[in-house]
Amino acid sequence: MTRVRLVFRSDDHEEYSAVRDRLRLHIVAWARRRGIEAEPSLVAAALDHKHSVDGRLGHWTREHVADALAVWFPRTVALLEDDRDAVPTALHALIGFLADHDWLDSRSAPADELHAQVTDSTPALYDALDDERNHDLGTFWAVQMLRHGVATADPAAVARFLSQVHAGELAIDRAALDEIRRRQENETTEPPRPELPPVLLPGAAQMLAAADSSVALARLRAFTRWVRAGRAVTREGRLLLADARAVADALDLDHFSRDRARTSDDLPEITLLLHWARQARLVRVVHGRLVQVKSAAPLLSRPIELWKRAFEAVGGIGEHFGGSNVFGAPSLFGMSLGEAFPILLFQLYSAGGEPIPVELFHRAVRDTVNERMGCVVDDLAGDVEHRLWRRDVTALLDALELLGAVHLSESLDGDNQEELIALAGRDDPDPTLVSLTPLGVWAVQEMLTDQGVHAPLVGELADEDIEYVCVRCSGLRPEIVEAELTAWVRARSGRAAAQEIMRYLQRVEDPAHRDLALFALSRAGAPGREAARWRGRPAVALRAPSTGAQPRVECDARARRP
Repeated sequence: MTRVRLVFRSDDHEEYSAVRDRLRLHIVAWARRRGIEAEPSLVAAALDHKHSVDGRLGHWTREHVADALAVWFPRTVALLEDDRDAVPTALHALIGFLADHDWLDSRSAPADELHAQVTDSTPALYDALDDERNHDLGTFWAVQMLRHGVATADPAAVARFLSQVHAGELAIDRAALDEIRRRQENETTEPPRPELPPVLLPGAAQMLAAADSSVALARLRAFTRWVRAGRAVTREGRLLLADARAVADALDLDHFSRDRARTSDDLPEITLLLHWARQARLVRVVHGRLVQVKSAAPLLSRPIELWKRAFEAVGGIGEHFGGSNVFGAPSLFGMSLGEAFPILLFQLYSAGGEPIPVELFHRAVRDTVNERMGCVVDDLAGDVEHRLWRRDVTALLDALELLGAVHLSESLDGDNQEELIALAGRDDPDPTLVSLTPLGVWAVQEMLTDQGVHAPLVGELADEDIEYVCVRCSGLRPEIVEAELTAWVRARSGRAAAQEIMRYLQRVEDPAHRDLALFALSRAGAPGREAARWRGRPAVALRAPSTGAQPRVECDARARRP
């Protein structure tokens, strides 16, 4: 076996399953040649443990080994007393196989330390297995059926067993069962969020230029200055019609509504601007008058700070995006725009700057609503409610585009139409594509960091193993990939980088990952060029594809020069 993948994303289930089956066979064969009888199912279980932890099959520390033996195996693997000695044997075989093939990654503990930890943690494994309270519910019942010789693949045999237990004919540790049930009822396990891609943040000059060119920011600044010492408002906080028309004329807004408006609510652009400014704490209502917030006055001459304040306010504007409707605040079975806004931002940020169809956002909202209600309910919404929701989402996206946080485009006629129809569940899907601008990426990264979410920047992977970096970078924008791999090479000597890349190239099986590794090799200087010539392969450079799809790799003639 010369080529195998050892790093997987959380959603690479099929790829991992295929590699696990191959690795299990090879590890068992490797152990048998050395006189070691490794149980295949326990080798697979050890791989499953590592996949569940971080998806890195070649990354093992003493803590990983200790956790596997003392916690994970007793919790999730059904073992009888005669089987328990096979667990450390399987783990020794896995570690030995990886070490023998030089597949333990650069951040793993040395193989002799890992073997020592297996020996040290084996008593903890036995102690944990002796106490049935350490099982999870499924493992508990699996152990009971193994003890009583029940064929778990036979539904009738399982039913008879459970009936006998219920009747008290078979003894089980009911105190342990009650403890397990209590523990699992109290455990709140949220599904893990996918790892966010590294991002390149814009420089200060780029951010300043983008904020200065923001249409929405210019309007908010002009509106706030127009308010000056104060403007009278109605009891509901609306502008008087004369004032609303005056500011619309001053800002050149609401062209088609200005003359026909009967109240200020009939001027949608001014209404949105008013509520946006209030939500951004630029203006407020005091004793029936709209006045500037004194502490916000300095922000008017600080474009980046003002832009961030406006961006953070977007999620709270609520029903004022689309105006009033018969359902009150725009929602889809209780999912308001303000609540859906973070879902949109997380989707856009997770895409790594690539455009996503707005239908993907609609699908995520529907799925969230269904999960909240515990059944499929979004189909019960009438066509009117769906259209109002979509209208308000369109208004939200338009506001973000005016601010300069997103870029809107449309899929080409017929391009991915069938996929969009399937995603939308309707024959007239929205063709809009949405992506974050560099300023939008910066704002969302700041927001996520404030929430305690790890949102990595380019360069944070520099200390990682090369395969992990290549897997994380696969599918990202070319400029992100180039910056990340270049930072990885620069974090070590050229010779060390070239040697690690060459070891990886000997077993890499994914063509996209191989291309990324070759690009990193081209950045390793003279040692990289020497290694590339030795392999008979040209070094490579990334080029941005004309279609905006996946990065592609092309030969760099300069990298081949001696």
